[in-house]
Amino acid sequence: MIEQYLEALDLELVDVGIPTRLRRRILVESEDHLRSDDGALDRFGTPAEVANAVAAELGARTSRRAAVRAFAVLGVAGAVYAVSFVGASFAGHPAPDTWPLLAQLALVAVILAPQVSFVAGSLALVRVLRRREAVLPSTELRVINRRTGIALAFGVVTMLALGVLALELRDDSAGWWVALTLVGVVVATPLLVLSALPTAVAARLKPRVAGEPGDLFDDLGFGRTDPWRFATCVAVGLGLFVFVVAAAQGDPFDGAINGTAEAIACLAGFAAFGRYLSLRR
Repeated sequence: MIEQYLEALDLELVDVGIPTRLRRRILVESEDHLRSDDGALDRFGTPAEVANAVAAELGARTSRRAAVRAFAVLGVAGAVYAVSFVGASFAGHPAPDTWPLLAQLALVAVILAPQVSFVAGSLALVRVLRRREAVLPSTELRVINRRTGIALAFGVVTMLALGVLALELRDDSAGWWVALTLVGVVVATPLLVLSALPTAVAARLKPRVAGEPGDLFDDLGFGRTDPWRFATCVAVGLGLFVFVVAAAQGDPFDGAINGTAEAIACLAGFAAFGRYLSLRR
């Protein structure tokens, strides 16, 4: 009976995504407990119940840690980005419309990718901080893991685009800026990739816990309204902010163009990632 129970438990642990090393330890500890207590088999629960309980607790803990770790590493990448961005003002770049095509494409990525990364990473962290239960619904764990994964993926895109930009402009920019940017990229990119490993482990876990994934308003805790109305207000606000900043610097025409582009990009991002990241239901 014990052998059959352990075989069934092993299959159930595999089914819910428990890693091999942990699965072996669980089986050894379960066997010790079952053989040392004659009545343990009746109290242990079915293999499916035990495996699901383990996956549920491990899934919540692993997803939380992965999100927090990713946000910390994204902070490092953000510092690299900020230093490079500020330094670019003193690096003697030519006008962007004279750049090589690859540099212009990299510039678009350098502008858009970090915004996606920051929003996704922040929302993953907010969800983790707001939900402190030991066990979370399976759909909510999937939301956290998706947000963390998107944040890290677009963080890597940002760093790679920044590296391409530095290499493409190396002949027309100050050497110190090129070197500083490339060193930062070389440091931050592996950290981002390594931070994706815990997220991949968390995503493999498949506990079966009922519950709703929630949406952006559950993250915020207030202001529930139509999601598209909210997204439009945010997009318009960002566009106006970009316009006002440019106008204050004496360039309202470019400010209007950039502000409009920012608003459109914001709405496009909401359309593309809204359901995947559970920003709307």
